Amino acid sequence: MGILNHVLERAIAEADGRYLNTQELMPLEHYVQGYSHRLEVYQYLRDNSDKLVLFSLRKLAQAHPDLVQKHGPRCKYDMTEVLRYIALSVLRDDETFFREQMMSWLDTILVAHKRHSACVVAYKALQEAVNSTFPAQATTLIRPYLELVIQTLQSHV
Repeated sequence: MGILNHVLERAIAEADGRYLNTQELMPLEHYVQGYSHRLEVYQYLRDNSDKLVLFSLRKLAQAHPDLVQKHGPRCKYDMTEVLRYIALSVLRDDETFFREQMMSWLDTILVAHKRHSACVVAYKALQEAVNSTFPAQATTLIRPYLELVIQTLQSHV
């Protein structure tokens, strides 16, 4: 896993022995300017992920009690991993990282287990928990990732 996001890594690789021009430095400037806010969102997710996942699993248990009873620990693990990768992706400012590292894995797992409709309920509850727990500025950075997860799940229902 690279340290910088895909855009910055590509710009640095393409520089190939020369200085970056002003236009090529713009993504780096954007990255640096937003870092403190992204770090704050990362820390929110890190510190609240258990609470968010448990809220989501309670909502899922209302709709699918048998599923949570049988597969609750696995659901908790999967949702916790999704949140961890969202946090890393927000910190890196890198949706490509999330798509490559998380979405392929998640989609494969859920297709194999055929639990898409139940997972949509769980991830919508997770989005609800994020919206009610975090400040609006934080949810703005998190929302696209959760929407991507929900969209992907709904595409298989």
